Amino acid sequence: MNTVTYSVPDMSCAHCKVRIESEVNKLTGIQNANVDVDDKRLTVSFDNNTLQEDSIVDAVNEAGYTAEKV
Repeated sequence: MNTVTYSVPDMSCAHCKVRIESEVNKLTGIQNANVDVDDKRLTVSFDNNTLQEDSIVDAVNEAGYTAEKV
């Protein structure tokens, strides 16, 4: 299991949190995705044998936001 934190500077509300967590949690291999709106961060625990980090960033992009690894 691997845990990675991303900065998501363009999110600002609870709706953003729900949308991002929903998209990321759809990915196979995700154990947990947690968004902190105040810190503008996404922390993801995932199976790195099943899922590549690029897929997480792609899911955030699909939700309409940008993500950068911290």
